[in-house]
Amino acid sequence: MESAALLALLIFVPTYLLISVRNLKFVVLERYAVVLFGAALMVLLGVVSTTDALEAIDLGTLALLFGMMLIVVGLELCGFFDWVAVQIIKRSQTRFKLLAIEMVVIAVLSALILNDAVVLLFTPIVVKTCIAIKANPIPYLVGEAVAANIGSVATPVGNPQNAFIAVQSGMSFNTFFTGLAPIALVSLLVAVGIIYIIFRKDFTDGVHIGKFGLKNGMAIDGDDALTKLCRKKVDKAVYLVLGILALVFLGFIFSDPLGLPLALIAFIGGAAVLFLLPLTKKEVTAGGMVKKVDWTLLLFFIGLFVLLKGVASSGLLDDMMNVFQNVTGDGMDDVGGLSLFSALLSNLISNVPAVMLLAPFVSDISSTNLWLALASSSTLAGNATILGAAANIIVVEKAAAEGVEVSLKDFMKAGIPITMITLLISVLFLSI
Repeated sequence: MESAALLALLIFVPTYLLISVRNLKFVVLERYAVVLFGAALMVLLGVVSTTDALEAIDLGTLALLFGMMLIVVGLELCGFFDWVAVQIIKRSQTRFKLLAIEMVVIAVLSALILNDAVVLLFTPIVVKTCIAIKANPIPYLVGEAVAANIGSVATPVGNPQNAFIAVQSGMSFNTFFTGLAPIALVSLLVAVGIIYIIFRKDFTDGVHIGKFGLKNGMAIDGDDALTKLCRKKVDKAVYLVLGILALVFLGFIFSDPLGLPLALIAFIGGAAVLFLLPLTKKEVTAGGMVKKVDWTLLLFFIGLFVLLKGVASSGLLDDMMNVFQNVTGDGMDDVGGLSLFSALLSNLISNVPAVMLLAPFVSDISSTNLWLALASSSTLAGNATILGAAANIIVVEKAAAEGVEVSLKDFMKAGIPITMITLLISVLFLSI
């Protein structure tokens, strides 16, 4: 290993260990702060030049994420997500039906807007709903995280790594959707079935007083649950935001004939919400909307761009890929080999940085199928463990804030079989 690669390794490994651990004995570490410090070390120690560091920051990806975040903020301020939760409860007569509807709705929303934003807003609602109907929240929280990841596979705006792939590959929204939506649909059906099997005691008849003092049973009293939930009234301005979101997706669909990149369309949509919503909803201000944007995610991305530029340019990535090929005997220029390596790397360092590391390799081959395989495998692999995807971490942390602990064991006993089967589905679909 050359000295530059060794230096990159000495920065890269501690950075990701700190991201994984986060809470030390005397201090709580924020992911974005750790990554930004690691990126700074890459520049200070000469692994990445200042010019290369600035060029590594992909403004297109940041603009796409920022625009979609502003639209999500607008929907939240209008009470859209609370309204969706109420509709889910009204249509659920049994615990299993509640799980199925919840996972389908979460998956669809995660395909339309960033999955991290969806779970950030929905997790407290899921916990409060479960408490209200006297059901164990764990299966529903695991289902929420899994559905958010699976649903986000379907579109370039479903998750940050897909947004990055869309910008890097130049792939159209239609190509992305037609290639991956069928995989997301079949995977979602599989996930619902597996979660039901793994947590079947929580969906069957009988009485069981568990850790939360909750009673299990098939039927739920939706009306009683709704009276216990604090509901935000939906503002009529939601139609404005939904209208802009619809126009954004029309722009995505016709982006090729229009000659507009996805990032610009999303940015224009977000800017429209930022300007127009305060004009129609007096209590909303543009400044307040900007403050609600998840700036930590954008900072996290900026740090990742520079940190992973060092990993790639130093030769460390080539060394990692050579080790994988020597151990497994698999090449990475086909769907199966790339999917396997992507899945392993995604669970080692999380799916967003895994995609950023592998993107230059896939770009050199210039294969649409490999881009789709990278998007699908990195996202589906994130369901294996809590640290596999940012959405999982958000669900677990927000649930903990509501008094519900989702253990690694609870997550993995459903996450691992879901990951293995859905990855196989992805490889089969894309290979055919």
